[in-house]
Amino acid sequence: MMASPSICHRCALRIQRTADHALSQRAFSTTPSIRRGIPSFAESSNPDLNIALNTIREKHFIPSYLRRRERNLIFGDKNRQNLIDNPQSVAIADEEIPLHWLDRKREIPNRNKVVTEAINLIINGESKDWQNLPALMQGLKEGTKKPLSDALMEKIIRRAVLKGRLGHALLCLQQAARTGMTLKNEVVLRLVVHGLRAVPQEQGWEKDLLEKAVKNASAVAALLESEEHGGGTVLVENDPRTRVEVLGTFLELVAVYAFKFQGKKDSKEGLVKSYAERLVSRLEKTGAKVSRIPTVEKGMQWPLLQAIPIWHGLHVAKQVLGDSMPNPELVDDILAKYEQNIEKAVAKLESRDPQEGSYEDQAIMAWTSCIRD
Repeated sequence: MMASPSICHRCALRIQRTADHALSQRAFSTTPSIRRGIPSFAESSNPDLNIALNTIREKHFIPSYLRRRERNLIFGDKNRQNLIDNPQSVAIADEEIPLHWLDRKREIPNRNKVVTEAINLIINGESKDWQNLPALMQGLKEGTKKPLSDALMEKIIRRAVLKGRLGHALLCLQQAARTGMTLKNEVVLRLVVHGLRAVPQEQGWEKDLLEKAVKNASAVAALLESEEHGGGTVLVENDPRTRVEVLGTFLELVAVYAFKFQGKKDSKEGLVKSYAERLVSRLEKTGAKVSRIPTVEKGMQWPLLQAIPIWHGLHVAKQVLGDSMPNPELVDDILAKYEQNIEKAVAKLESRDPQEGSYEDQAIMAWTSCIRD
């Protein structure tokens, strides 16, 4: 007796569906991916930081780098048992990512809270902890599409300056397309430029610290030439490359180094003269106007802190360059005006009898630590 054709047809369809399902699973788990890899973190010195970074990667980064179908698998309630019974994975760059079901309401911690926790642990940690910053910022920008907030970026820069780890912040700036940290952010620019001089100034212009500052200043100057941080090949309005407080800081660093450690002679590259010419030219174009320097009741004394490097840079450059100083008469006039206004601002701060380490005290020390030989 012949077998029923209808039964054979149903069996054939069942077999075909099983084969198709198996084929789709193999393709899903083994197909090479051209997607950008998920940022990973290096082992830190702090167990709590390791936990926070692992949580961020597993619960926020990985889901955000998955395609919609893959996200539906790990978040869909009906897929929970299926993923347990039939483990699946996806290839992202060179990494095989196992797909685990996640309860959105119970298993995924608040992103802002865990990111803030990780940032605080990093910036209060050791150098190896700071090395995780670029990867953390990259995953937030590329994956979750929620770049680090300006407030946290500013906090990172402030702490980097305080801890002498500005180099780690510069690594984030050098990867601006991935991290989202840029010198186009006015507060970041101001903090970075001030940070270049803050540590060597506070430590009496020690050679090693000053060398590091000059190197970092060169890196910042290079960044400002790019479109990610500046105007690229075009000078835009209020371009940092033409701002006197930026040029003044660059000049101050190379001039003080030449004065203290190069026998009061310019470098072979002529860095002191080059920055002096650029600063004097800019001051000349603005009419050499030196406005009164206001003091503020609370917070950083920015007007004063930005004026001091201009005076200091020109003053020391004069001693290094001698007769080669550009437009010496104009420079003397500018120096006199700046000194008068700085002295008035400092006197006002001193009248407040500021506590040691306060913002007022820091500004006063920035002035008293200037070279006056």
